[in-house]
Amino acid sequence: MSHHGLFAPELFPAHASYCYVITEKSPPQPSLENYLDLHPLEQALVSHAVAKRKAEFGDARWCAHTALADLGGPGDPILRGERGMPLWPTGYTGSITHTDGLRAAVAVESSRAVSVGLDAEPNEPLGDDVLGAIARPGEISRLDRLRAAGVANPDRLLFCAKEATYKAWFPLTRRFLEFDQAEIDLRADGTFLSYLLVRPTPVPFIEGRWEEAEGFVVATTAVRRIVSRRYLHA
Repeated sequence: MSHHGLFAPELFPAHASYCYVITEKSPPQPSLENYLDLHPLEQALVSHAVAKRKAEFGDARWCAHTALADLGGPGDPILRGERGMPLWPTGYTGSITHTDGLRAAVAVESSRAVSVGLDAEPNEPLGDDVLGAIARPGEISRLDRLRAAGVANPDRLLFCAKEATYKAWFPLTRRFLEFDQAEIDLRADGTFLSYLLVRPTPVPFIEGRWEEAEGFVVATTAVRRIVSRRYLHA
């Protein structure tokens, strides 16, 4: 296990803390060590799940607690809100992700960012059927440019960026965001802008960064300030 080092620090907002765990992909016997170390209220969230799910959950929550501890945050249980949203301690916000072989989390004080998103995916092709379901025409037209710039699987990157966008959006609004309700402008320099097409919205766009690393593609988002508090979740 490891933390701090796989992801470029510039992926995250200033003063954020992040942590990750690299695991064996599809192990025959997933390790439940981190799950069993969780607070009982956290364990209860997936107590009826299979061992693979418990292992993913335990590793990802371990990452979240480690990131919070680096900031001097409390060790309170991180429970689950609407649509699986992690409930961070008062004064903090963050995001959690897990995929086969990788779990990660980022945390930051709410005074430095009001919302963040983190998503990691295997750096593999997404598949035309999935791409057609999640991509807007303007987004598809940009994928060839990214391929030409050396991005291995820009379709997967697009999916990852949309997921990271949603993770920053939902805690602010408590409203679902369909794939076609955000237009992602992916750039070869490792940045992107997610233009929100749904109204009302507390921000017109969400800033993001991405990278390819060790067989994964990672996307992060951050909302540093709110343009209109009128449309925040009460």
